[in-house]
Amino acid sequence: MSAEITSVILLGLGCAANPWGIMIAVLLVDARRGHGIVWAFVLGWAGSITVTLVVLLAGFGATIGTGSAKATTVASAAELLVGLTLLGLGVRRIFRARQPPATARQHADPAAPDLPRWLQAIENISYLPAFLLGIYSATYPLVIAAAGEILRTDAGTTEMVGLATLFVVLGSSSVVAVAALGTFASKRSAVPLDRLRAWLTVHNRTVITAILLVLGISITARGLTGLS
Repeated sequence: MSAEITSVILLGLGCAANPWGIMIAVLLVDARRGHGIVWAFVLGWAGSITVTLVVLLAGFGATIGTGSAKATTVASAAELLVGLTLLGLGVRRIFRARQPPATARQHADPAAPDLPRWLQAIENISYLPAFLLGIYSATYPLVIAAAGEILRTDAGTTEMVGLATLFVVLGSSSVVAVAALGTFASKRSAVPLDRLRAWLTVHNRTVITAILLVLGISITARGLTGLS
């Protein structure tokens, strides 16, 4: 079971490392409607991860059981599919980054951040859209992979709840940390959060590509190992 615990921890950290989620949380800290906006985003993020994981575990657990050969096969096949998808997305981003910039961008400032308009206007967001944004931004492929790892184990209900809780806590740790810093230590965290936002604005494409490749390779290898 130690291998599954390690995988759940790595998947949880990978979920937390989503740069878009972190950037959105940093931007929402300064939302005009107050700090409650960022917590609505965190609630949507953590809630969606929790509900998705519980549904997967309950559905597949009741159908194929846990810890059985069939559960291992299904979980490994799901991980292989997720891993190949992430790997394909990462490779695609590499090739797209090598393409020459569009004519509209050739005359633009190369140092200017390439952010969508909705992300630039996020400070005016209200509670419900922030909650829905948390649901939308969650890293669902890693939730699926985590469910597969938990289903592999021949564990009881208590152990499964513990592993699921561990993933949710780790997977939400980054956005919770940003929200907590911005709420309870706003003056001290203002400069570090601004630096983090500036760094992610410039390097988010590279970070996302690296995460996709690393997790894609590791999850694919895990799936192939389970099927062999």
